[in-house]
Formats: sequence, structure tokens, C-alpha cells
Amino acid sequence: MKIAITGHSRGIGKELFDIFDKDHQVEGFSRSNGFNIAENQRLICRSVKDFDVFVNNAWRGYAQIDLLNSLFEMWKDDETKTIVNISSLSKYPGLSGNTTGYSASKAALSHQAFLLMFKTDRKCRMINVNPGYVETDMTQKLHGKTNMLTAKETADAIAWAINQPQHVEIGELSLWRPY
Repeated sequence: MKIAITGHSRGIGKELFDIFDKDHQVEGFSRSNGFNIAENQRLICRSVKDFDVFVNNAWRGYAQIDLLNSLFEMWKDDETKTIVNISSLSKYPGLSGNTTGYSASKAALSHQAFLLMFKTDRKCRMINVNPGYVETDMTQKLHGKTNMLTAKETADAIAWAINQPQHVEIGELSLWRPY
């Protein structure tokens, strides 16, 4: 399986990269290796054209939605392709904390993913994941919560969803650790 992951150098993306890199061909697209999803969408889409799975993980405002739309146009007629969108439980009112811009863009990503999922002529598989608070270098200081999922726990659940048979679609997978 050929897997592409945006935001592969930290957090959930890095854990996913490490999980799949053992047995699959994995390529990462992050600012750390010269790929900003807000600026390099065409290049990323051309680079992943022949891949099997695309993990839309990196957040950069609404660029994640633009990337989804572009890739969906390329892959929508291919039943062997899987698009995985990493959204967030912060899309729900009351769970956004002080991250309203982030929350709004994640809500928009989830909404757009569902609009695309329910197109009757779509053949590619779509998986949408909504993690709650995840302990990463980016969130530890922001939230100050002590009872967070680890990036590894989150990545393990996402990997499980990807590894389901191609005809099994997980429309929405929400993950959190109870308080």
C-alpha cells in the first residue's frame, strides 16, 4: 500500500508515518520537508496521484479543505483509493476552548467531507476522524489538560480504520479519553 501523509513530522502524522513505514511505502508532506499545504497543493496532488491512501492531517486554516476538494476530484472515480480527513472534536460548540479559528476550519472540513461522501457517483472511500485532546508538542501548553490521548493511541485507531476492508467506510470516528 502506498500512503501519503500531510503533517508527517510531528504529532499524529508522525505516529502514523512510523506505524505504516514498517510495511508500506509512505511519503510525508510537511513544512519540514518543503511542503506547505497552503502553497503546494497542486504539487502534492500530482505527487500522490498513484498512491492508495491520502491522510489529510496537516492543518493550515482552510487549506485542508482545498486539498480535500482537489484530491477528491482526482480520486472520486477510483474504488481503490482512500482519503482520511483528520478533523477534531473541537468542531463542536463547547469543545473548542480558545481555538475558534481552528474549530471553525475543522467544522468546515467535516462538513465538506460529508458533502463529498454523500455524492452518489463517488467511488473512493472516505474516513473522517475527530480526535479530542491529543498530547503533542503543539497542544501540551495550549490546553494544559492532563488526561489527553497520546498521539500514538490516536494514530493506532486511525491505522485500524485504514486497514479495514476497502468496502468498509468509517464515516466518522470520534476519539477521546474521558475526564
